[in-house]
Amino acid sequence: MQNHAVRSRQWRQLLALTFAHLIADVYVGLIAPVLIPMRDRYDVSLTALIVITSLLAFSANVFQVPIGYLRATWTRPWLICGGVLLAGVSVFIPCLPVGPGSVIGMGALAMLAGLGVAAVHPEGLRAVHGLDTISSSLSTAVFMVAGFMGFSGGALLSATLTERFGLDSLMMLYLLAPLAIIPLLLSGVRLPVESAKPQSQELPSAERERTPIVPFVTLFVMASVLAICSQIQSTLLPSYLHEEAGYSLSFSGLSVTLFGVGGMVGAVVWGALAPRLGHLRVLLGTTLAGAPLTMLYLWLAPQTQSAAAVLAFTGFIVYTGFPLCIALARYSNSSLRVSQRMGLISGGTWGIAAVMLWIIGPIVERVGMRPLLHLIWIGYLAVAAMTLWQMRRTPAGK
Repeated sequence: MQNHAVRSRQWRQLLALTFAHLIADVYVGLIAPVLIPMRDRYDVSLTALIVITSLLAFSANVFQVPIGYLRATWTRPWLICGGVLLAGVSVFIPCLPVGPGSVIGMGALAMLAGLGVAAVHPEGLRAVHGLDTISSSLSTAVFMVAGFMGFSGGALLSATLTERFGLDSLMMLYLLAPLAIIPLLLSGVRLPVESAKPQSQELPSAERERTPIVPFVTLFVMASVLAICSQIQSTLLPSYLHEEAGYSLSFSGLSVTLFGVGGMVGAVVWGALAPRLGHLRVLLGTTLAGAPLTMLYLWLAPQTQSAAAVLAFTGFIVYTGFPLCIALARYSNSSLRVSQRMGLISGGTWGIAAVMLWIIGPIVERVGMRPLLHLIWIGYLAVAAMTLWQMRRTPAGK
């Protein structure tokens, strides 16, 4: 009976952490779907706005690295609460007065919002990893897919509100930030104290046998490629559907959201099945299947709205890759503490993905968005190849 009460309490805490993560990432996903209206309003190049979007993503992730090195004895979730409140300032980016300093103001707000988002991730993951009555692959999947869902849900919110009420209507979304803090405080979330680097021996014996020990560097590279794929898709796809494929702004945002919904369901399902099927087997199968599904979607997208169903199913298949890398990073071969590893793999990877957007931004102006979207399925194939290589080095190919 006592174990049931502890498990119920930890599930409430996981859901509270998950909700805070969802809201924080809503604020990251607001900008990309409205790049075309922002371009028309501020009369700036699409390249400049892509840089602003990637600057938000860059700061939201790079700042996770130093935050992961903060004192490991902090147990109260105040940094998570403050991070959500600061993340909310992103709603003001598309609402600044038009003028010569608009782009500079957007950049400053992007950095501030990114710092807030960054605070939520390594601290939230450290709290999640302290929930010892829930499988680590499942708890990590639940926490991470909320971020994906928040990002894609933010796309639908911003596109729909902008289409109906204009860019200034996005300011009302700041009210979501204080709402995210209430469950955190009521659930009594506490972050575990890290006195030493957790090892695979800390796993329950049954789970230990099913969890492969993968070098952290390998997981970091795979997670970086997956983050680049997601960053390209979430930033370019809405504008491609609206500008080049001719769909409405709201449908473009809805398509990204459907991908996130499919991914949310898929990541939880695969996260629960991974200990049974093998983490690396699941990672290999999902990335291999994701490549042809992405190619199919890109072929169908300009022709029919029904392609959105393919996109949702693709999300169901491929979204689990990044959470699986994070779950395995907890017990990877590394001299870093858990919070340091979480800061690097959750933040450093997406920081690299943001830098990639800076590189491809000028290319978009020359060749359009569609050719660059094909980098997504190429990335999935690259991760599948790395996973297969790792499986040959891991006992039983787990």
